[in-house]
Amino acid sequence: PWKLYVQSFYFVSYTITSVGYGDIGPQNIVETIVLTWIVIISGVLWTLVLGEACATISAMKPDEVAFRSTMDDLNRMMQDRLVPLQMKLRLRTFFLARKTAQRRQRQMQIIDGMSPGLAGEVVMELNRVWITKVRFLDNILKSSLSESHSCGSFFYAFIVDVSRSMLTAIHAQSEVFGQPHALYILRRGLVWRRQDATNT
Repeated sequence: PWKLYVQSFYFVSYTITSVGYGDIGPQNIVETIVLTWIVIISGVLWTLVLGEACATISAMKPDEVAFRSTMDDLNRMMQDRLVPLQMKLRLRTFFLARKTAQRRQRQMQIIDGMSPGLAGEVVMELNRVWITKVRFLDNILKSSLSESHSCGSFFYAFIVDVSRSMLTAIHAQSEVFGQPHALYILRRGLVWRRQDATNT
């Protein structure tokens, strides 16, 4: 009877591991036992290889994985709470635009782990394009780089502090935002120009 159990285990192992039965099979009980262990070991090893491959591919794009997880949670929330269609469209549009902001936040975490001097050089290179578009900051930057100016190092340190304080924020369409004594550099979107807004 034990040979029947071995044959049954052999059949089950081939079926579960999806190896296939093939045209050539074991001819005696010893071959059956050996082939059964080979199938089990190879099946486990193949599972580990596939797991490592999937983990490596997933780790190659952590930003995309985090974004998809957030979108899945958002879709489940909107489905559970019966959010209206128009609100669903606004939420999806907002989170799609927020994808870049999340990536910038993770990049700033990397910069925070650097030494102060190196972090200052990095943020200056990353934000130089924005600084040069603000006339006030651009003039200070040019003064800091001028060898004839006595306060050049002080001005440069000021620009570095401004660069490190820059935050990426996303606002929904038609949303009112703005704090007093704050500098906003708008990258995209529609801005309604009013007389009172240009004077602030």
